[in-house]
Amino acid sequence: MEQVLLLNSNEEPLHITTWRRALVLLLKGKAVECLDKIQTLDNYIKIDNTFIPKVIRLKYEMAIPEQELPFSRENIFKRDNYTCQYCGKQLSSKELTLDHVFPKSRLGPDMWENIVACCKECNQYKANRTPKEAGMKLLRRPERPTNSKLFELTQNASQNVDTWKKYYKCSTSNIA
Repeated sequence: MEQVLLLNSNEEPLHITTWRRALVLLLKGKAVECLDKIQTLDNYIKIDNTFIPKVIRLKYEMAIPEQELPFSRENIFKRDNYTCQYCGKQLSSKELTLDHVFPKSRLGPDMWENIVACCKECNQYKANRTPKEAGMKLLRRPERPTNSKLFELTQNASQNVDTWKKYYKCSTSNIA
């Protein structure tokens, strides 16, 4: 299913929606096309003989309350880009495990800053030691994603990410 980026009236990313929902918003006059200086066919989705913009903006401001991103196994994998944070192998969620940087056996907490995606081999090798004790190095320090909406948008976008990049004004260095 083709996706469209929906922006708030201030051009802040709000939601990724289907092309059908985007078309309804455009036809009802609730949203407008976000025009680039250079218009190309790459900015549109072609459905039959209809061209639907890949980015639309609401005509009105929608208040969105800040929500904390749920701490979950899947969100840890997404944050770490399905990559073992010790050896760098990119794997499926079925092949990954979660590793407590400061071991759980030593009362390491279940929190964003202490858990990373890890392959089974690295997890077994590290065992109940810290990375330093095991002679291992983390690819990057685990952090809580700072912008939950941006995290969701970047992780759930299956396509069009290049078209949407300019609307992600926040840094995504600790997101993807």
